Amino acid sequence: MTRRSVVLGFAAAFIVAFVGFPLRAADEPIDYVSINRIKDQGLNSANSQVMEIASWLTDVHGPRLSGSPNIQKAGEWAVAEMKKWGLVNVALEPWDNNRNFTRGWSNDKFYLASVSPQAFPIPGTPSAWTPGTNGLVRGEAILVTETAESDLQKYAGKLKGKFVLGAAPPDVAAWWTPPATRYTMDELDRRETPVTPEFGVTPPGGRGGRGAQPAAGRQGGAGAAPGPPFNRNAFFLKEGVVAIFSTSARGHGTYTIGGNRANDPATTLPAITIPAEQYGQIARTLAKGIPVTLEADVKNTFHPNPTMFNVVGEIRGSDKADELVMLGAHFDSWHSSTGATDNAAGSAAMMEAMRILAVTKVPLRRTVRIGLWNGEEQGLNGSAEYVARHFASRGAPPGPPAGAAAGGAPGGGRGGPFELKPAHAGFSAYFNIDNGTGAIRGVYLQQNDAVAPIFRAWMEPFRTIGMTHLTISNTGGTDHQSFDAVGLPGFQFIQDGVEYNSLTHHYNLDSWERLQPDDMRKNATIAAAFAFLAANREEKLPRKPMPAAGGRGRGGQ
Repeated sequence: MTRRSVVLGFAAAFIVAFVGFPLRAADEPIDYVSINRIKDQGLNSANSQVMEIASWLTDVHGPRLSGSPNIQKAGEWAVAEMKKWGLVNVALEPWDNNRNFTRGWSNDKFYLASVSPQAFPIPGTPSAWTPGTNGLVRGEAILVTETAESDLQKYAGKLKGKFVLGAAPPDVAAWWTPPATRYTMDELDRRETPVTPEFGVTPPGGRGGRGAQPAAGRQGGAGAAPGPPFNRNAFFLKEGVVAIFSTSARGHGTYTIGGNRANDPATTLPAITIPAEQYGQIARTLAKGIPVTLEADVKNTFHPNPTMFNVVGEIRGSDKADELVMLGAHFDSWHSSTGATDNAAGSAAMMEAMRILAVTKVPLRRTVRIGLWNGEEQGLNGSAEYVARHFASRGAPPGPPAGAAAGGAPGGGRGGPFELKPAHAGFSAYFNIDNGTGAIRGVYLQQNDAVAPIFRAWMEPFRTIGMTHLTISNTGGTDHQSFDAVGLPGFQFIQDGVEYNSLTHHYNLDSWERLQPDDMRKNATIAAAFAFLAANREEKLPRKPMPAAGGRGRGGQ
């Protein structure tokens, strides 16, 4: 298949040719000598340190739940490493606003097993910010699928000391499609040139997110009576339930985990997620009228008022040192595994990118800074705090207050006018990695057409390792949004999915073994090169128009 050649613009002129040939800016200089030094350091397995960095962040200091002792230790380790590489201004930079992280949390012990009629171990993970069992406890399991307050009254006085399975066991389908995938060239082409549907024609459905079972204890169902929703977990807590179990229809020993940092341990029920296989075995045995006895010893610790921070460090530039290029990734993870692809992969790649720039000593006109963000999993908190402190925040909207403010734009504002900091003008670009271990295949342009011909030229040295495509589309749920929301050029890379959406994103299998070493080396190298090219470009990267005041903030993944 061919495309006609056209010429667009002057400085942004580029050629459209055969599929697979890059659309390239005609006037964008590339220092191939420095690029080759970066590639030799980053792609050569004898030189690369990205997998060793990832091992420290996962095997030694994972998981890195926001506000936990582990993330504090991981941050201290990262600071020490970057200082060894010669970075300056390296620090754990505390937030100005703790954003409701009033309690840290850690799981210090987990034991769960069936005692009778069959003895077997039960793997699982407690939800974050829920209490433990306060020692070894033993009790019968019971299946409670009712959600309405009136239906639950039949259990009054009958649940003390019991383990509740809070929903019917799911049907677990076979994995009919491969759990690991890479983009084909056709799929990348479709991302680059999306089809706009004709007026009146319903467009095909987009790729949906993963399904999830309703959280145990959540009041559901249409036609519910008006008034405050019934809190099923509060009923269980009052009745003396030991813990409530949930599971995942994904099965195959996998499940996802989460937690609510606003939980009050005095009024929260211990919550544990277990695999569908063990959950189903217990439920089916109960359905036969056979009692099932379980025992558990779960120790969870709450840590009051943790210090919330971001990890920062930089390599100072030369003649344009007051201007800034940033690399970043979120540093925190969930806790059912060690947080490898989400997001030690991005953090390790960006740390390695900084190491590459430091050890190769390639010239940098602008300062290059790394930001590793805390609290991303609860809504882009760390990057939003950083952007508000250094670049721009939103003031209160004009007019009288309208009651409780809604969740806000980056910086903690509520949709009022921008308050720009001096550093806003000198900012060039932010590049983010947060889509797992998969190799970088291109860049989401965030509707910034002007950067397309520039990035086309920058991708040329990396075509041979698979970086070939751009898409004008936005992508969400990553920390580049905190920058984009205040008018700064912020970009997330297009990455191969590999196992991200099927096995690792918030799953209990997200360990170091799921990282792909060759992909990790590619990603660190590309990030280093893009930082180098942005730092040395004569002009800063072009910007979109500033967002209008009153726009809503975006939430995290």
